[in-house]
This record gives sequence, structure tokens and C-alpha cells, in this order.
Amino acid sequence: MIRWALAAATLTIAASPAYARKACPPAEERYIAALFVTAGGDAALFIASFRGPMTTAHIECLARRGDKPMILELGRRYETGIGIPADVERAEALYSAAARTISGTIAIYVPGVGKSAGSVQIIRTGPDVPGLPEATYRRAMMHIEGRARKPSFRKGLKLLQQAAKAGYTPAAEMLQKIEREAV
Repeated sequence: MIRWALAAATLTIAASPAYARKACPPAEERYIAALFVTAGGDAALFIASFRGPMTTAHIECLARRGDKPMILELGRRYETGIGIPADVERAEALYSAAARTISGTIAIYVPGVGKSAGSVQIIRTGPDVPGLPEATYRRAMMHIEGRARKPSFRKGLKLLQQAAKAGYTPAAEMLQKIEREAV
């Protein structure tokens, strides 16, 4: 009985609009799939197989699939206005998404049957996907330099410390520079 309840709960979650991923345009989907097959799953070869720089449409397609480096690149393009109109609010949201760690674990409540108590089932859906410290750094710099929609030096400094703690060298260097200038 628990297996059926668990299966029903999983299907309900997977079918909900909040978890649905937008599909890429069919032509883009086929083109990217063909390049990926040709590259044999090698990410470096896959990226190199694009002739010239990747178009914003290709990057958006991969970003919608949850590819964190592509989410970061799309944020950079929105921040700088390369290939698309600049939108700092969208850039900050994309940087935030690229920096966020995604857990590969979900908890599903399975209600009890009759007089038995319900329980929470912990399910591994895949590996944890760490966030990108560079995204945290770029978001921090938007705040520190006053380019965010609602700039806050304090928020930028906190984000910069997070990126430095995650081992991102440019963030650590910028923190040292800020500390030297404050003295």
C-alpha cells in the first residue's frame, strides 16, 4: 500500500506545473541533441562543436534544462546586454539560480491507512548539484558597484564573503582590496 501511495505522490509532484521544465523549440532541441550525440557526451567537445560563439537561443535552451554554467552565462548576457537587451533584475535572478545548491533529495508525506500513522519518505532523486561561486561573485559585484536593481553594499559584501568562503579566488582578492581601502 505504501508503494502505491509513494508512486502516486511522486507522479503528482512530477506532473505539477511548478516542477515542469519548459521545452526548447523543436529545431533547437534536435540541433543540440545532434551535437551532444556527435560529441559522445564530452561537454568540452560539445561546446567546441558550436561554430563561433553560442547564440543566446542555445544558451537559453540549455539554461532552461538546469545547466548551471549556461544559467551563469545567460545572466552575464542579461547583465551586459550582449545579444539581448540588458536587464539587471533578470541577471540577478539568474545569478541567484546558478549559485543555489540543488538537493538531490526530496521528502514525501505518505498518509497512514486506517489507524496507522503517516510517515515521511526520503527519496534520492539524483546527486546534489552545487552552486557556482562565480555566480555569487557576479551578483555581489552588481550590488557593490551599484548596478543591481536595489543595490546594497552590505548585501554585496555578504555575497562576496560567501563566494570567497566557497574558494572563488577573485572574491577573496576583492575582499582583501575592500579591506585595504577601508583602513
